[in-house]
Amino acid sequence: MLYRLFRGRLTFKFYIAFSVLVIILICCYLLPPMYPIAPVTVAPNALHPRSSRHLSKLMTVVFRQFEDFENDIADSVQSFVSAFPNMPVVVVSESTPYPPFPFSVTNETLRNVKVLSLELKLSASPQDYNPLAQISTEYVLFVPDSTRVSRRVLQLAMAAAVANPTHAIAVGVGNSHLTCLHVQWNYADWTLHYSKDASGKVCDAVHGQHALLVKTAILQKLPQPFALPFTEALYLQTTVKGVKVQLSDGKLGAGRGVLKTPGAKQRASRHMRDYRVALYKQLGVKAVIREDGRVQWFGCKRETQRCFPAVLGTPSYVVSGRHTPPCCRRNMRRVAAHVLHALSQAGARCWLETTSLLGAVMRGDILPWAEYVEIGIHAMDVSRVSWLSRGGADADGYVWERATKGHYYRVAYSATNRVYVLILPFAPRNGTMWPADWVLAHQREFPERHLHPLAQITFAGRQASAPNDARAFLDIKLGANALERGDKLGPKLLYP
Repeated sequence: MLYRLFRGRLTFKFYIAFSVLVIILICCYLLPPMYPIAPVTVAPNALHPRSSRHLSKLMTVVFRQFEDFENDIADSVQSFVSAFPNMPVVVVSESTPYPPFPFSVTNETLRNVKVLSLELKLSASPQDYNPLAQISTEYVLFVPDSTRVSRRVLQLAMAAAVANPTHAIAVGVGNSHLTCLHVQWNYADWTLHYSKDASGKVCDAVHGQHALLVKTAILQKLPQPFALPFTEALYLQTTVKGVKVQLSDGKLGAGRGVLKTPGAKQRASRHMRDYRVALYKQLGVKAVIREDGRVQWFGCKRETQRCFPAVLGTPSYVVSGRHTPPCCRRNMRRVAAHVLHALSQAGARCWLETTSLLGAVMRGDILPWAEYVEIGIHAMDVSRVSWLSRGGADADGYVWERATKGHYYRVAYSATNRVYVLILPFAPRNGTMWPADWVLAHQREFPERHLHPLAQITFAGRQASAPNDARAFLDIKLGANALERGDKLGPKLLYP
């Protein structure tokens, strides 16, 4: 039969071939294509062909901050392993987690999961304490505790990261509201200043539960990218390096709720506070101005020692290129106000002396680099102030004492905190006021006419007595054009 068919007429053969071709085309149109399932990729971008690479090869997931006593790390890790079996996952903890995580990294399905403890072990090597040594991908995704992955959201975040290679990408988790913050780190003044940008999308720091996608190369330029508290410590470092954080659309899912009881919340809050205090002590942060205007102090108090050691020539903070710690200046203002009030109440003739007068004229306040406050007093009026003769701690806790060498006095903030005010007696002789048996490098005699009459000047938030011609007085004490030189030289005027 086939023999007879193929020996048939040419037209009949053509019809048969055409019919077979039509049947094949109809079947291809109606039936689904038998292609293999493609891996999850970043959304295509003609400008960035590398964005089509598999996410598992592009990023490492890192869990950094969580509570050992209660967390959702196991299920959070499982969420990423289920969605991306080949994606590296690193859990970084301060010590060996206890109780242990309810999973074993020797399990074949968790072959790409590592638990890294930063607890000191004498048998370990330096690389064992460097989480970056465990990361070989181009990006790191820092994920908070109790998070569930979303492929689409990760694709959007990676697309944003590829489009903005100098930015980190913040992705919200659950119902969290992300707040964009700008950070100013004033190294010289030991102060952090946060400000809120309600409508901003590019920030220095982000407040709220979120994941953070950042280039590994950026982390390699930071001194301690895994420091706690996380992510606050990280944002301080990226701010100094000029790295911005961009808010991404979409949110990752929230996992099981943790830290629900008051006890657990208090314990976690205490840990966070301890981490923050340790970080600020390491960085030398003494004051934090929050986005709502509140000022939080992390420096010295009346019950603690002051923030700088005994001065041997030049103060340690000047050597470091910094001003007097702001908490010390605040405490100096308190001592100065207390002393000026006590002297005024006793009827003693007193005035702002050299460095304090310079600060009052230049800034209406204590000099930014001042080691102490200086107040001059008429030597004949010392006996009017009972605490100068008596010494000791007064009813407000301020400690009055006379110097063991030289006839001058010191009033400290407390017996523990030795921030102080100097009271320097001057005695008149032949129209000149002379230091009364003590020597300071910048102190010298001056004409008595500068005290007749005394003037008033703003100093540290109150009015204080001062010589009647402050500019001429300072020129006598510190040399010609003292104000201009002080404004130009700063602390070098006194500590060359």
